[in-house]
Amino acid sequence: MIEETLQQIGLSKNETKIYLALLELGPSLMGEICGKTKIHRRNVYDSIEMLKDKGFASSTLVNNRNVFEAVNPKRILEILDERKTNVEGILPLLINNNGKKQSKVKVYSGSNGRKVIFEDKLNYKKEQYVLSAHKPSKKHSNYVENYHVRRIKKKIHLKMLFISEDKESAKVFSKYKFVKVRLLPELFASPIAINIYGNKVAFLLGSGSVEPISILIEDQELAKNFKAQFEMLWKLSKDI
Repeated sequence: MIEETLQQIGLSKNETKIYLALLELGPSLMGEICGKTKIHRRNVYDSIEMLKDKGFASSTLVNNRNVFEAVNPKRILEILDERKTNVEGILPLLINNNGKKQSKVKVYSGSNGRKVIFEDKLNYKKEQYVLSAHKPSKKHSNYVENYHVRRIKKKIHLKMLFISEDKESAKVFSKYKFVKVRLLPELFASPIAINIYGNKVAFLLGSGSVEPISILIEDQELAKNFKAQFEMLWKLSKDI
């Protein structure tokens, strides 16, 4: 439950293991972390750098050796609040659209709001795209399964780019009809799943025990730009 929730707010599997290990060990050397997590030293180093970038860990030089430490878990809520503020901060840029007709923006919170997005996606029969797809939480798995049953009946095609840490989940989704799946490069890890369909772009943040936030923007030019970004990343991504 703890590991799943941490992954839902943007940590990879390795980052989650290392963060929990640091909480248990306290200030630790690289070798101690490798021994505790059984993760290769190179991957531990990369993951710690990502944890530092995300604000979940810090390092201090002691006797010419790096000592790593997890931030206080209470800091997690502050980090999520900061992310929400950051998303709100970029909204004017996203909806400006060079002075053209103002975009329609809707913000939803909670699981029901998330379902509004998926129900809306079923109204668009042309190919759709998901950038930075994640494993659905257990709480939403039944609904997601039902959604795909209905999507398949409508023959809606879907391209999905999963974060590399969710390879197993990507394999599961690749077996659905009318779905093509690839894995993003390892360093591409975003807590925000972006759905592009029709003239709309939906930003989905948080799930499970974290209150989901969904932002739906109806803007033809914005959807066009995100589709172009998706296609570029698709070419750089790997088959499963």
